Amino acid sequence: FSYCKSLLCVIAVRSCCCCNPLAGQVLPMTSPLISSSASRLLIRHYRLASVTATKKNYHRCTSNNAQNNNISLPEQHSLSNGTLRHKLRTGQPTLGVVTGFHNDTDHAETLGLLGYDFLWADAEHSTANASTVANLILAAERRGLPTLVRIGYGYQNVIGHSQKFLVAGAQGIILPQCESADDVHKIVDAVKFPPIGRRGLAGERWNAWGLGGQNNGGGDVTLADCVRTSNDNSIVGVVVESRRGIEALDEILSVEHIDFVFVAPTDLSADMGLHGQIRHPDVVDMVDKAGQTIRAAGVSSGMLALNGDDYVKYRQLGFQMMVGVAHTMFAEGARSLKSRAEDYESSGGE
Repeated sequence: FSYCKSLLCVIAVRSCCCCNPLAGQVLPMTSPLISSSASRLLIRHYRLASVTATKKNYHRCTSNNAQNNNISLPEQHSLSNGTLRHKLRTGQPTLGVVTGFHNDTDHAETLGLLGYDFLWADAEHSTANASTVANLILAAERRGLPTLVRIGYGYQNVIGHSQKFLVAGAQGIILPQCESADDVHKIVDAVKFPPIGRRGLAGERWNAWGLGGQNNGGGDVTLADCVRTSNDNSIVGVVVESRRGIEALDEILSVEHIDFVFVAPTDLSADMGLHGQIRHPDVVDMVDKAGQTIRAAGVSSGMLALNGDDYVKYRQLGFQMMVGVAHTMFAEGARSLKSRAEDYESSGGE
């Protein structure tokens, strides 16, 4: 803007007419009577007004476009939505995918687009850290897919180990190698805020860094509101993967705020001396009995589904939370194509 003593000075606000109500308007200033400092102040005011109006109208326009094209654009973190926890708490079937592909975000978005219920980011059987998992969470959140993180083994600092993934935006934490009620209490303390647990409070991704917003009643959202929502919707899960853990199920299930118990057949088979034989009758029998105990306590039971047949088998046994494996999905797809190609070529193109 140049101050002109002899001419009428104007501010022409230029922007997309769809998104800026000030676009094309001319704002007069009486140049001989106004000071430079006042001019600059007025310019800053209108620039701010223009930016604010643009932002508001951008959200309005994109929201309208989304409605017209039936596109779902989640405006809040998945923690503000209690759908997943409600499904777990009411024993409804849920389907997720465990992934160790922590450096690839495209597959996380793809799973969201395909309608899976959750992403299980694995920080136990992978080299993932909080930074790489944060990228996965951002990608999953973009498609409305909540992320649960399985932390690594090590009970000495469960709260500290969980906190970095919660800060990254995880909706819940999964504790491996659970073998006692004390283990469950530690993960509840890590995930829930006082008075339920001991999680530390700060401005973080899940609460929009304390920037607030408006609730359904039109009032301002406070950190206290965010804490209540988090305690209502955050998810606590544990993995039982040894005979000792299965023997301790009654005390594990006695702890309040546990949302699911996942029975891990691979580690269980190793503990039984049947390494990797997850479909061995003895392993299947122990998994089945564990599932019955879990569901009898009113808690959702989880199980691995490496393929469609596994899904059907364990759903028929009563398991509600089913989890596929991203690497297996990739390997099976790659193997199928390679096998079909080899068959075609070996048959002389027939």
